[in-house]
Amino acid sequence: MNNFFVLLGSNIEPSINLAKGKKELNNSSNIAIIKESSIKKTIAQGFDGDDFLNQVMLCSTNMNFSNTLKQLKEIEIRCGRIRDPNNKFTSRTLDLDIIDWANVSGEIDGYLMPDPDINKHDFIKELYLEVKTDI
Repeated sequence: MNNFFVLLGSNIEPSINLAKGKKELNNSSNIAIIKESSIKKTIAQGFDGDDFLNQVMLCSTNMNFSNTLKQLKEIEIRCGRIRDPNNKFTSRTLDLDIIDWANVSGEIDGYLMPDPDINKHDFIKELYLEVKTDI
């Protein structure tokens, strides 16, 4: 079983879309939500846009990293996420990012774990520590 932390974010109907994302995760037969942080409102960074709602969840899965990531991206799409390959700084219905995977330190499939953004952005670190403290 792999424990991992996922950062949820939305700035398009954020309350509705965070709830949709959580429902999708709960309905997944491959991912279990173990613990949730509070929800924090943050300003858009890197572009002009509406404020975000963000949350971190501790989850568990029997899948490997790449299959878990694939499933999270499928959930984003079902929740209306449209990616612009030329611009990552855009408004979004739902963003699901793995920020820590099974206590791995290093690179997995091109992703650094734990995600350096944890220490770069106070709001991520704050939410992450809310759910990390008990494990």
